[in-house]
Amino acid sequence: MKSTKTVKEAYTFLGLTLAFSYFVFWGPLALFKIPTISFVSDVRGPSWAIGLYLAGGFVPSLLAIFLTWSKEGLTGLRALGWRIIQFKVGWRWYAFTFLVVIIGTAGQLIIDKLLGNTFNGYLIGAQLGSFLPLLVLGPLSEEIGWRGYALGRLQTRWNVLTSSLIVGLVWGFWHLPLFMMAGTSQHELGVPFIGFLIKMIASSILYTWLYNNTNQSLWSAILLHWLYTYAAQVLSSGVTRSPLYNWLECLPYVIMALVVVLIWKPQTLSRPQKTLAYTDVKSDSSDDVHSIGTLFKKTMYDFCDFRNYLAELGIFGQERKKAIGLKKGKMT
Repeated sequence: MKSTKTVKEAYTFLGLTLAFSYFVFWGPLALFKIPTISFVSDVRGPSWAIGLYLAGGFVPSLLAIFLTWSKEGLTGLRALGWRIIQFKVGWRWYAFTFLVVIIGTAGQLIIDKLLGNTFNGYLIGAQLGSFLPLLVLGPLSEEIGWRGYALGRLQTRWNVLTSSLIVGLVWGFWHLPLFMMAGTSQHELGVPFIGFLIKMIASSILYTWLYNNTNQSLWSAILLHWLYTYAAQVLSSGVTRSPLYNWLECLPYVIMALVVVLIWKPQTLSRPQKTLAYTDVKSDSSDDVHSIGTLFKKTMYDFCDFRNYLAELGIFGQERKKAIGLKKGKMT
């Protein structure tokens, strides 16, 4: 019964997010071809249109916060906020987060190179001034909704791979009006929507993989989104766009998603297998990195305390002799 209720909450959130995008914020701007503001060209529209465009980007997170408050009150908001600042995810998952973006970006640069183009590496550091603002535009404005609200609830009904595909599909279609709005990178760079949608679905699998292996830490999703947004901005300013490149740029993320699904099982996208649906995080569901660390420290403690170790071994030996003696007595 709870599963049905929570998955309906996810469907409601996803439906409302699309409705706000299509009928309130971005849809009307696209329909009437009203320019907003561009980060890749000199296009600039009226202030009210820019405000509507920017506000539309915050719909997923703001709607998730409102729905959480309306259903769970302040307790639910505190739990949601705690997951945002859940920074202790293990060094391995920090490394994986950076690797996803590094491999994805390197793959796209290789595609650009194979097409006979060159990329100015100076651009990677030249745009660092925009790195902090990009935390808000995308990561914080979206992830509280996609991963923080929808994903966990979907996992109460569907397996992790299916849940990821649902989120990725809606996540991609949520961006659809941007492809028809003058000034957006999707419109100005001629990005094909189908290629973009494939990349969003593949990326959704990678986000879920990190999210589920870090005890549902929203910080892991926010960090990945943050790094990806910066890398995408740098690439957009330096690669030579062509119809072929625009179709092929999704390949590195598709390949990584396939590797993750093959190595980590589609039921949970985690190893060892564990249930990671919409539940409160308990101490016994800590990630494998934390578990291994705890076991290592306990083992080192036992071996370092040599006297106790010998004493325990001696006691064990005596008890074992007694047990063997009693067993022999019964046999005779």
